[in-house]
Amino acid sequence: MSGSIIGSISDRPLQTQQAAKRKLRQIVRERYAAADRAGLKVASDHVMQALEQLPEFIAARCVALYWSLPGEVETHAFAEKWRHEKQVLLPVMHGDGLLLYPFTGREHLVQRRFGVWEPDPEAPFSALPGTPVPDTTSEHTPNRKSLLAAHTTQVPRTNPPQAQPTEPAELTGRDPDPDLIVVPAVGFDPQGSRLGHGKGFYDRLLPGTQALKVGICFDFQLFEHIPAEEHDVPMDRIIAGSRDGSLLYFCDKNDAYR
Repeated sequence: MSGSIIGSISDRPLQTQQAAKRKLRQIVRERYAAADRAGLKVASDHVMQALEQLPEFIAARCVALYWSLPGEVETHAFAEKWRHEKQVLLPVMHGDGLLLYPFTGREHLVQRRFGVWEPDPEAPFSALPGTPVPDTTSEHTPNRKSLLAAHTTQVPRTNPPQAQPTEPAELTGRDPDPDLIVVPAVGFDPQGSRLGHGKGFYDRLLPGTQALKVGICFDFQLFEHIPAEEHDVPMDRIIAGSRDGSLLYFCDKNDAYR
């Protein structure tokens, strides 16, 4: 892994923001391909340890995470650990947007578009103490669909696309905002700008939440500058991990702490 938390882009000038973003994505792909897999696991552990020590995470009752794919900071064990103590939500793709859906264990995940694992709407739901639930006198055991109205955050969209047959149905309703949302990315900069994969899912999700936004990444995914567009929502915190530890960035203050 890179020995420096801050990466740099090529000195060759890039003509447009989109060209710059494509260049940065290529750099990250190359760095990931060259990275030691054991080192990535250690770096992931450092990131998640730093995350759970944040005062905002400790105070949060509802936390939105993501189920990591190869190339991302690993979140599986973290989600399993904390779902017993907090309401943990995971994103579900619906059309061109994201919904936040309760996570109740990896055995209740299904693989959908782009190989992403998402909560299964048909799986049984077990609420945390104090979480509102529907009438339990029904002869039917509540599942995620029946609890959807109380536990789902929907991304506002104009002219929403029709759901495809492979996508979960009946995704409607509104859940109280999560207190904190953990955001993956291809890259970040210390000012909180985020580089995604270019599909815009988090670009549509983040403007609709007041949650503290924490971006997490490996050190080689952190750049001095990410081209930002007018609609981009910056992170409040960034945690970048390496084999040696992690750095926490307060994006509104341009401060970093180990």
